[in-house]
Amino acid sequence: MMNHYKAEMIAAISRLVEIPSVFAESSEYPFGAAVDHCLDVALAMMAGLGFRTFKAPDGMYGYAEIGEGELFGVLCHLDVVQARQEDGWEHDPFRPMVQGDWLCGRGTQDDKGPSVAAIYALKSLLDEGHKLNKRVRFIFGIDEETMWDSIHAYCDREERPVSGFVPDSTFPLTYAEKGLLQLQIRSGKRFALPCRGGDSMNAVSAHAECPHDPAVERALRELEFAFHMDGDTVCVEGLTAHAKNPWKGVNANLHLLRALRQAGYEHDAITFACDMLDEKFRFEGFSQEDLSDFSGPVTVNLGKFSLDEQGAVLGIDLRLPVTCEKETILALVREKAAACHMTVEEFDWLRPIHVPLDSPLVSKLLQAYREVTGDAKTEPYISAGATFARAFDNCVAFGANMPHSPTSEHQPNERISIIKLMQATEVYRCAFSYLVLAD
Repeated sequence: MMNHYKAEMIAAISRLVEIPSVFAESSEYPFGAAVDHCLDVALAMMAGLGFRTFKAPDGMYGYAEIGEGELFGVLCHLDVVQARQEDGWEHDPFRPMVQGDWLCGRGTQDDKGPSVAAIYALKSLLDEGHKLNKRVRFIFGIDEETMWDSIHAYCDREERPVSGFVPDSTFPLTYAEKGLLQLQIRSGKRFALPCRGGDSMNAVSAHAECPHDPAVERALRELEFAFHMDGDTVCVEGLTAHAKNPWKGVNANLHLLRALRQAGYEHDAITFACDMLDEKFRFEGFSQEDLSDFSGPVTVNLGKFSLDEQGAVLGIDLRLPVTCEKETILALVREKAAACHMTVEEFDWLRPIHVPLDSPLVSKLLQAYREVTGDAKTEPYISAGATFARAFDNCVAFGANMPHSPTSEHQPNERISIIKLMQATEVYRCAFSYLVLAD
């Protein structure tokens, strides 16, 4: 059914992927010129497909809708995380290419590819002459990978969907998401050897660096941490991964800080990182049993840090169990920071969500997935990831990754299987037929 649209979908995804929509500081655009351009291209594409489009006058968000009546939302994001050739990409991350069954490039899996899949799923039904019984609105956030200011602005100004889904996860669906708390832990104590690492709190750092120091180099070798020299700079190597699954990565930030301690360097930030954070992405001393629930334990990722003459800033990302109170965790972190003479600033907070498995929305989405795939065994998930689903009530993350398929979001050589993409589009088509059609 959907193969008729395959070439058009690949072209649409490629048009979006070739735009490096990474957050950038800008006096003219809320999230940078490239992000703004990507939103414009997406809205123009939607207008060409027959949707009514709107872009906020200040450029904070945009949406495209069709139909009349009760609002059903499909929440997408067009921004992507940083992608650098030196992080292990085999090709230009913003030059999309087809390699066998794979469409490769930053954003193919998170979230430009799945967004296009959902768009064309609805388009196929409309092309066949089906009528809608709801107003379907594709809402485009453009800073999902950073602060969510775009979706917060939407919520403050616009009509909220009665129900909806986010094509930014794994099938069959995600019915609960852990709380996401990001903190900056600071010290004003100066440090003579300038060090830094990481680009984002929500990713395990693959790179950390400091000026060459024989003692640091020796410590890295003794600890068997991977590194290389770039001129007079020591570059510690890690393996990036999404902060929702930090155990899939290797944190270069922690490795450099541990090497600094072994080399004889002292600083409050080094003490905090080495004594309070363990290699299993937990806080030392946290009672995992007391804080865990059906959604799992607390996890922590030291995503970025700086340590220099200005002092120290540690940027950490915590994923909290659904029933865990934010203030409980904050009190524990502040206690640990105070023990190291450091202060804690709340940087971002995203509330957890939980939509019951027996809700009509979940039931129909699950039915669509099982009908198309024939998979009657895989159960809905609980996730430590953060999707736009938590911005609204009665909204869940729904695909587009298939169960047990490789994931590559936030990683070098991000890609999506074209066969699986088309299957996901069929699932979305079936879901729309259950949720928004009049016939």
